[in-house]
Amino acid sequence: MRLLVVAAAVAALLVPATPTQAAPGPKVVKVQKGALSPKKVRWLSAKPHMRGVRVVWWSGVEPCTVLTRVTVKETRKTVRITLYEGSVKDAGMCVAMAIKKATYVRLKNPVGKRVILDGAR
Repeated sequence: MRLLVVAAAVAALLVPATPTQAAPGPKVVKVQKGALSPKKVRWLSAKPHMRGVRVVWWSGVEPCTVLTRVTVKETRKTVRITLYEGSVKDAGMCVAMAIKKATYVRLKNPVGKRVILDGAR
């Protein structure tokens, strides 16, 4: 009986998603100050959005991996955005699971024709 239940569970995982099932978007997060051991994180994409930039990256689950700081350096030709992630004190046991996250970074001036650069590269 157990083998039948396990086989059914595995078969359910192998069934491809139907075209009508849209993949969920990234989880939108805000900066949580005070995280431990912040490190630079590379991002996947950065697209101008209103008066700022929407940045998307791969991350771990909270509270083990949280966005703790964002730095922005604007020049006439570039916008350099650096994301920093750390963990919350007493985060407990952490699972190794990747999730896509996004955040909105407000700029002093619209992006315009400037190039957006990843400060972690």
